Amino acid sequence: MELNYRADIDGLRAIAVLAVLFFHTEVPGFTGGFVGVDVFFVISGYLITSIILKEIKAEKFSIARFYERRIRRIFPALFPVIAFVLAAGAYLFDANAFKDLGQSIAATTLFSSNILFWRESGYFAAPSLQKPLLHTWSLAVEEQFYIIFPLALAFIHRYLKGQYLLWVMAAFIISLVASIYGVAHHPGATFYLVPTRAWELMVGSMLALGALPDLSKDWQRNVLTLSGLAFILFSIFFYTEATPFPGASALIPVMGSGFIIYSGMGGGTRIAQRLLTARPLAFIGLISYSLYLWHWPLVVFAKYLMFRPFNGLDSAAIILASLLLATFSWKFIEQPFRGKQMLLPERKRLFAVAGVVMVVAVGLGGVVHLRNGMPGRIDRFYPEITDVIDRAKNDPIWDLHGKWEEKTKEIGESITLPVVGKDGIMPTFALVGDSHARALIPALERQAMQSGTAGYIITVSSTPFFQGVSIISSNDNGFNESAHNEDVLTFIQNRQEIQTIILIARWGSYIQGHWTTKSEDSMSIILADARGQYSKKRSNALIMNVGLTRTINALLAMNRKVILVSDVPEIGYDVPRVYMMQTIFPFFTKRTEFRPSIAEYNERQKEANAILEELDNLPNVTLVRPEKLMFDENGRGRIMANGKLLYRDDDHLSTDGALYVAPVFDEVFREMANDQSEGRKISAN
Repeated sequence: MELNYRADIDGLRAIAVLAVLFFHTEVPGFTGGFVGVDVFFVISGYLITSIILKEIKAEKFSIARFYERRIRRIFPALFPVIAFVLAAGAYLFDANAFKDLGQSIAATTLFSSNILFWRESGYFAAPSLQKPLLHTWSLAVEEQFYIIFPLALAFIHRYLKGQYLLWVMAAFIISLVASIYGVAHHPGATFYLVPTRAWELMVGSMLALGALPDLSKDWQRNVLTLSGLAFILFSIFFYTEATPFPGASALIPVMGSGFIIYSGMGGGTRIAQRLLTARPLAFIGLISYSLYLWHWPLVVFAKYLMFRPFNGLDSAAIILASLLLATFSWKFIEQPFRGKQMLLPERKRLFAVAGVVMVVAVGLGGVVHLRNGMPGRIDRFYPEITDVIDRAKNDPIWDLHGKWEEKTKEIGESITLPVVGKDGIMPTFALVGDSHARALIPALERQAMQSGTAGYIITVSSTPFFQGVSIISSNDNGFNESAHNEDVLTFIQNRQEIQTIILIARWGSYIQGHWTTKSEDSMSIILADARGQYSKKRSNALIMNVGLTRTINALLAMNRKVILVSDVPEIGYDVPRVYMMQTIFPFFTKRTEFRPSIAEYNERQKEANAILEELDNLPNVTLVRPEKLMFDENGRGRIMANGKLLYRDDDHLSTDGALYVAPVFDEVFREMANDQSEGRKISAN
């Protein structure tokens, strides 16, 4: 049972998909284009609820017919995209990336990719340009929602006296509150999962259920149409990736979408007709689903090959290619499965074919994943590549230190922290810092073994040892850095045997407020004074200086020695990928200089190193400079030495990289060993 066609909704679809397309192709101004997905959610909630409600009231609702429509709508365009992604990934990706792609193909086929990408959304997740199916998270959200929602409406019709609106409004409020709370405390889950996204679909559902009275005047419809467009365009042009989302921020584009849909219910308006039903816009609305599916893989593979931001020509080429592919897909793939002369008209046969396609896709994805990305397809021609990359990326030492991190987060609960160095002796030093400190653990462990010392490891990603400082980041995990650092300080204070504290962090990033200028996955960082001394917004440099100075003063007051360690060069590109592309596809890399110069490093670290150098003047504070070993004779950053990659990604040293810079700590550990020896003599006397 179909609804009357509304060209204005196709116009709204066009705005949504173009916003996403322009955002992903880096068209200037479309910094909030990601809200197009939220517009789609509202449209979907309205249309599907309208159809289901009409069938329920006519006593013609059928779950089988509902899912038949979903299959005809979703499957035909989706699986050619999956096939293309699989083929392109097999040609371009290394074994690690291809293994992950196999998993995402299986998850996409089972409409659970939102859960997979949520689980992969941590600090060390693969960059988005290795996830050509990342955009399918929104399809998964919709399909999971539609597993429950039609059954819920049927249940309400039969057992709850048809009080649809009451129950949908209750679910809407719960989901919205969870979204507003979750965006501050669990942003990853809030972005990807159904419970915190369902309210957006329910806005459309409530409109279909008659939550608002019919509009009787054209001026009312015109005002709503213009207001809705203003809301959507405001969020497209003024939101950024740093905007907490969804939560309360999503209310603006969602309400804007609702206004436009509502204004067209019961009759169109001149303004809506002129603005939203123009032929080019309506046509883009018709092909919007295929356009959404095709554009992101093209963006991903283009970025994967180019190693640079898009310029205007790049963006135009991808937009044009996406439009052409989407038009072809709509005309020759989507349309034949819908309409009067559709392919596979029998429902049983359609379900059988859909089932076979799903089994094949899941099977292919599973084989790729279980066979570890099929390294043989590369090793046959370049036998050294997989071993070199695996040594850097699939490092059991790094993984072990990640498990140590989880234990460190519970430092305030009197747990036993991990120790490196000589067995059976009292730890006399502590390494404290973020993931860049974690990356240097192998260097300190080697030095401790050689010098006969031992020390505690206290590292947590994105948590430098700044006293009284909170870190607000665009992928915030809700961890309380300030409280954790207070617990670390208490731990050190209660253990007099700890005489030396080694502080390592990604200093430049905390000051600059973003990852490296060439980073392929951006992340924003704001430092805030958790103690309230600086209530107004201040520069990250000031807050870092204040927090680090507090830390060092507290440690010096305990009569401890402090070793500050400057940061190593950030490459800005995934080094294993650079190595693979330079080996296999040199054409795409020969014009790009991946290694930072000393001048670029100094500019990036200028403010951070100035703070470290000033603190180095304090008694019992020593600054160590590992970056001195990370530049070659031409003044360019090293990414390989002795046939081994020195980085595991775009900024973290690999175990081989850590061991490469280990000699800069010779003097530090020599002094610690001497102090330990002197302490034993005094104790003996």
